Amino acid sequence: MYKNSVLIKTSKLLFPFLWPNNRRDLKIRVVFALFSMVFAKIASVYTPLILGDAVDSLTDLSSGINLLLYVPIAIIISYGFVRIASFAFNEIRDALFSKVSQNAIRKVSLKIFKHLHFLSLDFHLSRQTGGLNRYIDRGTKGIDFLLRYVLFNVVPTFIELILVIGILLSLYGYEYALITFVTISIYIILTFTITQWRIQFRKDMNAADNDASTKMIDSLLNFETVKYFNNEDHEFNRLDTSLAKYENAANKNRMSLSFLNVSQTLVIMTGITIMLVLSVFGIKNNSISVGGFVVINAYMLQLYQPLNFLGTIYREIRQSLIDMENMFNLLNEKNNVEDKGNTNLENKNSEIMFNNISFGYHPDRSIIKNLSFKLSRGKTLAIVGPTGAGKSTISKLLFRFYDPLSGEILINNKNIKNYKQLDLRKIIGIVPQDTVLFNDTIYYNISYGEPNATKEEIINAAKIAGIHDFIESIPGKYNTLVGERGLKLSGGEKQRVAIARTILKNPSIYFFDEATSALDSSTEKEIIKNLEAISKNKTTLIIAHRLSTISKADNIIVIDKGNIVENGNHQKLLDQNGLYADMWNKQKHIS
Repeated sequence: MYKNSVLIKTSKLLFPFLWPNNRRDLKIRVVFALFSMVFAKIASVYTPLILGDAVDSLTDLSSGINLLLYVPIAIIISYGFVRIASFAFNEIRDALFSKVSQNAIRKVSLKIFKHLHFLSLDFHLSRQTGGLNRYIDRGTKGIDFLLRYVLFNVVPTFIELILVIGILLSLYGYEYALITFVTISIYIILTFTITQWRIQFRKDMNAADNDASTKMIDSLLNFETVKYFNNEDHEFNRLDTSLAKYENAANKNRMSLSFLNVSQTLVIMTGITIMLVLSVFGIKNNSISVGGFVVINAYMLQLYQPLNFLGTIYREIRQSLIDMENMFNLLNEKNNVEDKGNTNLENKNSEIMFNNISFGYHPDRSIIKNLSFKLSRGKTLAIVGPTGAGKSTISKLLFRFYDPLSGEILINNKNIKNYKQLDLRKIIGIVPQDTVLFNDTIYYNISYGEPNATKEEIINAAKIAGIHDFIESIPGKYNTLVGERGLKLSGGEKQRVAIARTILKNPSIYFFDEATSALDSSTEKEIIKNLEAISKNKTTLIIAHRLSTISKADNIIVIDKGNIVENGNHQKLLDQNGLYADMWNKQKHIS
């Protein structure tokens, strides 16, 4: 019952991609592919009959009966033509349907990929990227398998079985039809029973494979950390544990497959042997001809060939349905942060207000408590405080990666929930503390801020960010690959690429989250000077640890344990001789 419901559910989800309303060309391909399948199957069923007639005509010829030689020759030529036609129609079917299936796989993949990008940050933090990739990869392979084998192999095979039983019944008697039916029935029941038993081994293989893949990707992504702690052997052992589980399950799977193959062969060959023995007596009694003997044998072998893979196909169908269900279930994942309005938000100088904002990643742990502040148009606000005070959480709330538990965030006197998230994020440019780059060129990573930017604009952004000279000094220049997560660049180089990327975006609101934390003091001063120039007359929010970088801010708020404890400009806060002054003096002493 469960399998049927999954099949129906999956088929409903898949059908619009196979029969798209806006693609008449694909619909035509589907129709002609189905016609080709029918013609191929008719030719396939008719082939043994022609072969039987050819054998009978040759038998009559050798007996000295005065028949013209061209009769058996004509029949043999017809046999060859029909075999070619059967093969040709199958190839035409596959060629026609290939574009349909590949288009469906592409559209499904894109839809899921797009949906994943629109899910909340909380979803992605709770999932392992390797596991998600496996879901999509296996799901798309499942679609390909289901279309290729079920639609054009399994279904036609059962149609052929019905036709063959009907032909045997009408031409040779009920005994042959009954033996065929009983043999195939036992074959199918046996195959399904053993395959059902084998499925657990496949599940164990997949689970171990998932675990191994996730551990491998996670370990390689954290290559540096592994090296820092000399934990190569630890990583090898973790992976080996998962691979050992896979090896054990794979061995069981292979042994059970051998048992299945032997059982299938025993059943089908027993049926063929009984029918051939019966046909020998039929020839002796003149109830069937030698050609009939050949027809019966040909039909059984013809049925046996596709049915031989029935166990594998049945298992793969089940697995494909599970994989497709897991993949399509991703589409059911809801975004915790949804658009609640359609108010347009233009990329122009904006005012920001946090009004009694409270937030925590977990209900029992509050990060921000009744936070309120206002950042006027064209002004600069800096937020400082001890580690874990809740500073970086502000960026996630402003970008609407999360919604506050209470209070409201306003831009231009309107709750940001009333704006489209795409519009909201379009006007905000951020340089995060932890910069992660794409495994592509420096040029691509800078251009990511504005994909349609010209080369001159990209170079100008790099110059402002203070990285142009460095880029020109390396062999590949702007075409240099940065490696996985940008690991081929230093922390400071990555940060400057991130700054250039944000400059290129040219937003109305700048958000610098420890934007210069990975830079040396001299480079930092140069970059700060450049950032002050580009952010002049723009709304700028800075989260900083180095207080020297925000001394010129129009206003500074000090956060401790999620609360604002001090508020004012640099000099005012020093005069208060509070937490800010204490932090300033400690950093000054260190420097």
